[in-house]
This record gives sequence, structure tokens and C-alpha cells, in this order.
Amino acid sequence: MPLKRPTRKDVALRAGVAPSTVSLVLQDKGDELRIPHGTQERVREAARSLGYYRNWHIEAVMKGRSGVVGVYLRSDQWASPEGFWPTMLWHLQGSIAAADLRILLHNALPDCSTEDAFARQAGGIVDGVLILNSGADPIVARIIEANLPAVEIGDPYSPIPFVGTDGPMGVRLALDHLFERGFRRPAFLGHISNYEENMSAREETFLAHGRERFGYELSGRTALMSDDQDVFTRIMALDPTPDSVICASDEFAYSILRGCVKAGLRVPEDFGIVGFDALGGFGRMRELTSVATPLRPMIDLAVEKLLAVIDGRPYEHGTLLPVTLKIGDTT
Repeated sequence: MPLKRPTRKDVALRAGVAPSTVSLVLQDKGDELRIPHGTQERVREAARSLGYYRNWHIEAVMKGRSGVVGVYLRSDQWASPEGFWPTMLWHLQGSIAAADLRILLHNALPDCSTEDAFARQAGGIVDGVLILNSGADPIVARIIEANLPAVEIGDPYSPIPFVGTDGPMGVRLALDHLFERGFRRPAFLGHISNYEENMSAREETFLAHGRERFGYELSGRTALMSDDQDVFTRIMALDPTPDSVICASDEFAYSILRGCVKAGLRVPEDFGIVGFDALGGFGRMRELTSVATPLRPMIDLAVEKLLAVIDGRPYEHGTLLPVTLKIGDTT
């Protein structure tokens, strides 16, 4: 015979109070309604001894809010056990927990259709959705069309409310640093990705600020790669050969570092390397000079903004956070 779950009436009977008092105490409204502390403690002790807990699902239905935030991840964002995306997800889980919310992950498979990805969020129990660097992902158009509360994390060019970081600022800081360290032939290594505007802005800043800082045109000194395979060969094939590189990710930077070691190039004496995001702990060879992006503050603000969107409170459409440069031993 299955065990009977304790009810609010069972708690009330053991504590010697009305069932409504049990609800008020367990909803932390006892002090507000001036319920004696002794009564509150009896209710909580009765609930503990019986194993009775608030029914979050019923409360969610009554409030019209589930307290669950959906997170949509493309296949390239969850397929690796290390690097930028796992770090972002780690920060995201901490931020969601701090906001007393729960998280529902949708890890899309490579062949997942836009409609299926959208249905798993809009058709579920989530109050709203967080998306990481969606770029040209068509799910954004569906979110806008359906008026589903959503906030973008990372892409400062998103049509939905977003919190991003100032990537071009990071490129300027890196160029200034390389110049001050005596490097004169910098290159830029970017990603081929579906958020092209973000990467284009960094590349354009490299060309414009580089011209101003180094006194000559840096055109032809940029390269875009889809992954970190053979990035060292690609960069060293530029003419004239660079003496330093600004990478769009720490992953790329460590790949360049490994290439330098194999080629016998001394870092930073012969070649300077700057990464992006300052993930920390990702590399195991050296302490990388890297543009430090405030990942946790960015995610915290995104969660706050999503709650404002859900509740219908005023919010700023776009929030752009400044970056800094973390100096390591690769420049």
C-alpha cells in the first residue's frame, strides 16, 4: 500500500493551529501578520517531523509564474567539456540559484529544427528564456513573433533585450598594450560564427585603432577561423609575418601558444599573444595575457533584466559592460 503524503491539515493538527495558519507560516508571512513566534516554530517543527513541504507547482499555478527560466543552447555551445561555453554555463547556474530560480536547459542537437527548439521553450513551463550569443539563429525571430520573454547574453547586436560586453574596447586595450611592449606587427585572429556583427566590430576596431596606434594600414593582417585547428599556421602565413596576435578567444590563444612552442618561438621574446575572456584555468602551459570579460556580472544583469521583462517592469534594451586587460606572461 503506497504511503500517504502528509497534508496541510496533518501539520495543522499536530501544531494545534488552523490550516490557513500553516500556509501563512510556511510562506514566511508569519512576522508580517504578527503570528506569535512560538506558533510559527510549532508549525515549522510539525512540518519537518511529518516531512511536509510547500507545493511549489500549485503555488506557481496560483501566481501565474513557474519560477523556471529556460536556457537554449545550440549544439556547438554544449558539445565541449571545457572552454568558454562551459564557463558561461557555470556562471549562469550560480546566478540562477542566487535569484532563487530554477533552470531548464534545452541542449539542441545539430539537426534540431527552429520550430522544435522554440516549442521546447514556449510550450514548456518556463517564464522566460535566456539565449547565449544567438547571432543569426532563427529562433530569435520566433521568440519575437510569439512575444516570449527573453534576454540575450553576450551578443550586443541582438534585436531582443541583451546584456553584452564591449569587445571593441578589448581590442583597443590589447593593441595599446602590444605597442607599449614593443610589438610592431600585430595580427587579429577571429571566429567564423553566426554572430558575425560582433566579430566584424572587433576586426574593424583592430584595423582602425591599429592604423592610429601603429601608423600604418593593418589590412591583410586579419584571419577568421571556424575552430582552433592550424591557427598557428594560418597566422604565420600572413605577409609580413606577425610578431604578435590578438585572438578572439582564449582557446585560439592557447593553440597559437602550442604552435609557438613546437616551432621554437619564444613567447613573449619572439612573439606576443593576447587572448579573449580570461577564463582562467583553461590553459595549463602559461598565464595568458587576455581581455577580461565580466562574465558573472553580465549574467547576473541578464537574469535581472529577464525578470523585469517577465514582470512588465521598465528595463534598458541593451546593456554593454566594459572590459579590462589581464596581463599575463605571453606579452
